[in-house]
Amino acid sequence: MTAMTAEPSIWELVNRGRWAFLRFYAYIGASLGISAMAMYAQGGYNEDAFLYQILSTQGLLWGGTGALIGAALAAVVITIKPALLQGRVAPNTVPWLDGMLLMVILAAIAALFEPDASQISYEDQSNLIAGSIIMAMNVVFIFSAVAYIAYLFAPENFIGRIATGSAYFGIYAGGTALLLRWHESYMIDVEIGHAPVSNLYEVFIVLFMITAAVYLSFERRYGAKGMGAFVMFLVSAGVFFGVWLDSIGQADIKPLVPALQSYWMKIHVPMNFVGYGAFAVACAAGMAYLLRHGMEARGSSSKMLKVLPTLEQLDQLAYKSVAVGFPAFTLATILGAAWAAEAWGGYWSWDPKETWALIVWLVYGAYLHARVSHGWHGKALAWWAVAGFLVTIFCFLGVNMYLSGLHSYGRLS
Repeated sequence: MTAMTAEPSIWELVNRGRWAFLRFYAYIGASLGISAMAMYAQGGYNEDAFLYQILSTQGLLWGGTGALIGAALAAVVITIKPALLQGRVAPNTVPWLDGMLLMVILAAIAALFEPDASQISYEDQSNLIAGSIIMAMNVVFIFSAVAYIAYLFAPENFIGRIATGSAYFGIYAGGTALLLRWHESYMIDVEIGHAPVSNLYEVFIVLFMITAAVYLSFERRYGAKGMGAFVMFLVSAGVFFGVWLDSIGQADIKPLVPALQSYWMKIHVPMNFVGYGAFAVACAAGMAYLLRHGMEARGSSSKMLKVLPTLEQLDQLAYKSVAVGFPAFTLATILGAAWAAEAWGGYWSWDPKETWALIVWLVYGAYLHARVSHGWHGKALAWWAVAGFLVTIFCFLGVNMYLSGLHSYGRLS
């Protein structure tokens, strides 16, 4: 599958070749340096405050040293073997790593404007800054959806850039807010402090970010801007649900229940939502496929057909999305089983959440089997992608809201 359009920019020039390669390995080195700090530095890994350890002088020293070593080794390697600069991993990954660093910097700056400790209370969290940033994220994501829909009917480059730019802004705002919310949980009470992936409100923000990020990576690589209206429509629907959760008091930072007081939460939950987000993008590609297929069958001459990717391209994008989400969801399920063994003494207990996770896994495993082994494609798999995401929504939301079991801590309170 080749790129549909090419829009060279200064950012693409920065994210290619030597600079991308050096930054990529600097990030790897920084990650290894922080890992080494957790294992060998004085104080080691502190479950309750590792975020602050990373941002401390010691964390900057270990991470910075790792980054310098990584960049230096990369410089030597590409001098010896320049052909490595033609690889795609670094150019495709570095923009997102830059974005993560930007989120950390923005969160650190925003933290300077938090109210004094004397003005913060568990009962009234309305003066915390993260809530305002989340509201800005909500507005921007809705605006992005409107701009993408407008682009379908009036495919002007300016409208397209506004739509894409606002989607990126929403991701950065969401990431900044979550990091700030992590910090705020410690500001309220050290005993309450935890990673912001513990309730429906928080993980919805994670889902918005990952869904938009997966789509934007496809848009950047394949130029599939016409599909953005469908992706951001799904994100906007989630935004309205998140606003409702806020209105009924589900946005407050609350203490973790005992079952969630584990390092497994920090890796199992985000990985799970990489799967969910990719499945959402597959659903959007399926919706776009069905729309275009119907328009072509009716002999429509709408300008929209010039904007939407072709049927073959939409079919490929849906497949690629599932191919990204299925391994992530599989790994998340394995990590969840390991967590269950530690928390409840068994890897699997046929809890409603586990049962529906297995159903989701089988749905998308069958999708890939039908596609790869039997050559299925087209309208049937488009409907499959849409129906599969409906099953995913029930696994994520329906089980949490309506069914009880070992995962009942995820229900509305």
